[in-house]
Amino acid sequence: MLDQVSLSAVDFHSPFLKTALASLGYVRDLVRITADRSDLVEALAFTTALDANMAPVDRDAELAVLYGRLDKSAPDDLRRPVSINSVAQSLGLPFETVRRRFVALTARGLCISTPNGVIIPNSAVTSPEYGALQEARYERTRQFFLSLRAAGIVEAPLAAHEEADDPLIRAANRVVSEYALRICPALVALTGNVLTSLVLLELVLENIADLDAADLPAWMADPLQYATPRRIVSLVDGLPLSRETIRRHLQLLEDAGFCQRRRQGYVAVPQRAAAPELFRLAETNDTDLRRMLGRLERLGVLARWEREAASRTK
Repeated sequence: MLDQVSLSAVDFHSPFLKTALASLGYVRDLVRITADRSDLVEALAFTTALDANMAPVDRDAELAVLYGRLDKSAPDDLRRPVSINSVAQSLGLPFETVRRRFVALTARGLCISTPNGVIIPNSAVTSPEYGALQEARYERTRQFFLSLRAAGIVEAPLAAHEEADDPLIRAANRVVSEYALRICPALVALTGNVLTSLVLLELVLENIADLDAADLPAWMADPLQYATPRRIVSLVDGLPLSRETIRRHLQLLEDAGFCQRRRQGYVAVPQRAAAPELFRLAETNDTDLRRMLGRLERLGVLARWEREAASRTK
């Protein structure tokens, strides 16, 4: 069990924790979709650079809509370069590890290196393959939003003043990427490495997969009692990482006190005295999630999803 000092600082029925638990599977699925069976570090580096490149477009409401449909992306001269070091720091990964990924991306024509940094060009995000990834993230976010509505976590969106004829899939993806990348610094702060934190996230999801929602507060208070231990093979199915890579990160988690190895498998546990910090991260996630939904609402995306859901139930 958690030590009593940590336990007394946490309300296990907090709405922030409810939202955080609902977000875990969504974040994991975004990682799965984005990596799409490829190099996870490369996918994270690509997405982080693209998010920074597109900041000038996202800050301009007209440009955000103009380049918001799936069939139209911003030209390269509107993209702001970002340094490889900035990408590496935001992910908590070694500079050389990230630099090698950008060298590989450049060799495949998916990145442009400039004196001011790297740019993910228009041509890299207008292929049919990348379009399919954007559609998958858009659909998963729609499902996530509707599940939050059904659970009473968020309210109905305001009606859009002007709804685009075509869904703003590309604009919605930029908003989703910003949310996912806002989580990265928190994940890095938690374990020191975004990959280690993603393994921890997957382990938590596997541990609670067989629990009912009513059992989750009890699990948070005593994970060793309520969690289902999972072996490495279960985590391999959920993350685009090799068995050896997952084993290595589980060892790091065990050494840091974030998981325990039982006879039946691994169980995620809060690091000693880490419960207040985890609660703070849950609060931050709640703020970031509502920021994402607010931006999607202003784009008219949530109203579209609400209307489509209502039409399907008639």
